[in-house]
Amino acid sequence: MKRNTIIILILILTLMAGCSGSNSTETDAPHKSFLWKVVSDSNTVYVLGSIHVASPKLYPLNSTIESAFDQSQNLAVEFDIVGADQAYLTRLLRQKGMYSGGETLHDNIPEDLYERADEVLEDLGGDIFIFNSFEPWVVAMTIEELLMNEYGYTGEYGIDTHFLNMAHEEGKDIFELESAEFQIELFDEFSDELQTLLLEDTVDNLPTKKDIEEVFEAWENGDILEMEALTLEEIEGNPELKPINEKLLNERNFSMVEMIEEFLQGDETYFVIVGAAHLAGENGIISLLEERGYMPVQL
Repeated sequence: MKRNTIIILILILTLMAGCSGSNSTETDAPHKSFLWKVVSDSNTVYVLGSIHVASPKLYPLNSTIESAFDQSQNLAVEFDIVGADQAYLTRLLRQKGMYSGGETLHDNIPEDLYERADEVLEDLGGDIFIFNSFEPWVVAMTIEELLMNEYGYTGEYGIDTHFLNMAHEEGKDIFELESAEFQIELFDEFSDELQTLLLEDTVDNLPTKKDIEEVFEAWENGDILEMEALTLEEIEGNPELKPINEKLLNERNFSMVEMIEEFLQGDETYFVIVGAAHLAGENGIISLLEERGYMPVQL
């Protein structure tokens, strides 16, 4: 598997997608799911590795996952995309992701990168002229979204959306681990150099559908070690990208664990959904919970 672009991997796995889909049930599934059960003296928290963009083939989910959700009184997600004000999100993206003072993307990145980004967007049905007022991180995310759409995966079928829709319908309490503002500002706070690097890595290292399917297969099989090998080890091999990884994964992992610990001190069951990449690695949520004395059990 060639070196994958950091933006594709991080956004798929903190905003990740499942591919061919599991039609198995708890009784016939040969593999564990990407779900962990964490128990304290007073409470139970389920932690599911997230799939944010997917296809209808992903469903129905493994019944172990659905059953854990049914047993939970509360749902916790990175942020509630279903209940969010979409007009506000659009304004926020424009506010944080657009240049001011007449500056343009063309003015702020190398000419050859601009041309390569233009070619990639054109191949995916886009037009860089439309995004010339936006900063490099927005263009990188747009390429990621268009690529996933090209491969047949959209947010409409994402795991978060699936469970958020059910939680809203059933009246479950919904908690946000972060917020839309927080996630957008993560990218907006990157330096000009890091944003340019992010876009360059996206443009020059687009994964094939087969590459993505390998990651999805690891999710389907509940193979956290393979997930780590396919994603985090690729990132670790590229030191220039480590600041991006630190910001998008490691720092957020510690904050998420703090909130999961708060849930564990309560007396109502929580079903927590975070990007699958947040669970893997020595700084992943599962390892951090173990370090704090809990014993997460994969289901």
